[in-house]
Amino acid sequence: MIADILKTLGIEPRFILVSLVGFLILLYVLMNYAFKPMVGALNARQDKIRGDLDEAEAARTRMVTLQREYEQKLAAIEDEARDKIQSAVREAQAARDEMIRKAQEDAAGIIARGQAEAESERAKALTEARNQIVDLATMMASQTARANLNAQGQSALIDDAIAKIGALN
Repeated sequence: MIADILKTLGIEPRFILVSLVGFLILLYVLMNYAFKPMVGALNARQDKIRGDLDEAEAARTRMVTLQREYEQKLAAIEDEARDKIQSAVREAQAARDEMIRKAQEDAAGIIARGQAEAESERAKALTEARNQIVDLATMMASQTARANLNAQGQSALIDDAIAKIGALN
């Protein structure tokens, strides 16, 4: 039945067999000399791409790790800088407080010295005034004794002494 169909189509079975054997030989040759090298090249390329992808993933992982490390280092540097700034501010505040305390002490010393000098000058002025009063009283007494004046003369002498005391001040 197949033979009849092939004859009506004008196909001879021996050509089919020769064609089949030729195809199998061609398939064998292609498999060994064309497909295997191509498959090997494709496999090598696939392995290379896989390796490149693995390297890229490893590089990305290293980059992420380095980025985290840099961020931690940067945070540590910022913390250290903040601490140094705060320390400098504290030191400056302490220095300012010390300067203010010293200035207040100096001012208190100056005020105390000024008050002491003023008190000393006041005491000197009082002593001088007493000495002048004593001198005037002595002078008046000696003049009174010499003149042995009457009441009107004594009154004039007292007025004169008061005017001299007023002129001294």
